Amino acid sequence: YLVLLMMLFVAASAFASSSPNVIITLIHPQRFTDFRVQGRSEQESAVKFAAEMMEALTPTVAQQAPGTTLVLQFTDIDLGGRYKPQLSRRFTNVRFYNNGHEPVRMYFDYTLVDASGRVLAKGSDSATDALYSGKYTSEPVKLPYEEFYFEKQTFISWIKNKIGGQGPNLAVREKR
Repeated sequence: YLVLLMMLFVAASAFASSSPNVIITLIHPQRFTDFRVQGRSEQESAVKFAAEMMEALTPTVAQQAPGTTLVLQFTDIDLGGRYKPQLSRRFTNVRFYNNGHEPVRMYFDYTLVDASGRVLAKGSDSATDALYSGKYTSEPVKLPYEEFYFEKQTFISWIKNKIGGQGPNLAVREKR
């Protein structure tokens, strides 16, 4: 646990200066529906997921709601696709994507705050996409190198739909 704590601290410190407008925590990732990535433990996957999602979401939050911070607490994640080691020993760390069958599902609590700390929006929600693998055909080069590509795209879409254009004048709203 000490090593995990140190990894989380290093990851948080590294991204604190580069992404102050997105804060991500994962609540009990070992209980998530499908969260292991390429043989990593859930805790190791959590560190990688949080770091990559913060980096990907930072520009979208800055564009859609300038001057705000989005705090996300993930309560469950079901990554798109599945590992199918029964196909071959060579494919034990290959995630297969079957459009419509193993959808991206992310459940979370969120809080959007302005620079003074005033809560602009707060609630529990989910970001899901069952048709993810057919949407991003124009960017096939990125997919093999980004383990959370579909999850990032799904969440960017959620930000644009839920937070986009609301900006600092957003009234406090709750969704449960």
